[in-house]
Amino acid sequence: MFKRLKQLFRGRPFRVEGIAALEEGHARAMLVGDPFNGGAEIVLARVDGEIHVLDSLCPHAADGHFNDGPLVEGRYVYCPAHNYRFEPKSGKSVGAACPSAKRYRVELDGDDCIVYV
Repeated sequence: MFKRLKQLFRGRPFRVEGIAALEEGHARAMLVGDPFNGGAEIVLARVDGEIHVLDSLCPHAADGHFNDGPLVEGRYVYCPAHNYRFEPKSGKSVGAACPSAKRYRVELDGDDCIVYV
């Protein structure tokens, strides 16, 4: 029973394979599960050797999505629709008055990771 309660507070787990191949200062956008049924569009970013996961939708407006590929200055995810940057560790916007991006919990599991949405 404790395990089930723990999962409720963590969110629904999704395995992302091959995350060890994500280079430092880069991001990868993807879908995990069905976004209409408990899944999400996410962007994974490697900064300072750590993997961070954000919702891929810009919190400024739903028409913006974070880019995958190289991070701006090797540190920030970027929304090209609004020209906003976000810090993956905290989800906070940098240099703009914008709400923070939604962050998801992530756990490394060998070369893969588990993302809780």
